[in-house]
Amino acid sequence: MFNLGGGPGVRVHQFGGNRPRRRPQAGGAQEQPQTATSALTSLLPLLLLVILPLLSSLFSSDSSASAKTPPFSVDVPTLSKTQQHISSNLRVPYYVKPADVADYTNARAWKDLDRVVEHYLVGRLRQDCDSEVQIRERMYDDAHGWFFVDHEKLEAARRMEMRSCERLQSLGVPYR
Repeated sequence: MFNLGGGPGVRVHQFGGNRPRRRPQAGGAQEQPQTATSALTSLLPLLLLVILPLLSSLFSSDSSASAKTPPFSVDVPTLSKTQQHISSNLRVPYYVKPADVADYTNARAWKDLDRVVEHYLVGRLRQDCDSEVQIRERMYDDAHGWFFVDHEKLEAARRMEMRSCERLQSLGVPYR
């Protein structure tokens, strides 16, 4: 097979002595049919890999705060979310459905909801601010060409409004 130069070629050595190998007989011993239990035991590892995650997802309980948090709208009321509340830390107005917060009688429940709303708002504003920064950097890169600087594009990049970054700054949250 690898004998290109006319030499002795590749030699294969068989370990295990000089015993001759037996070939299967065509009409001799036939394979016995598989029983249901032997088929099940051979498929058991595969079944465990599929069934266990399904069972654990069915019987697991979601105890996260987001599962108990009522839906809210930040800054602007909607048709169903009309009850205004102002968050305790960042002083951000948000609106909830009155029926969802009817059982919020203690300050602890409102503080927990305030924390969720503020976390949501800051996360959204940081994402939007990152997008604005990337757009501005792309505009700066486009303004600086190979041979000259396009001053109009450069000025447009400088004047670009960065609403989310400004909102984060007005809330006193660092955005970079």
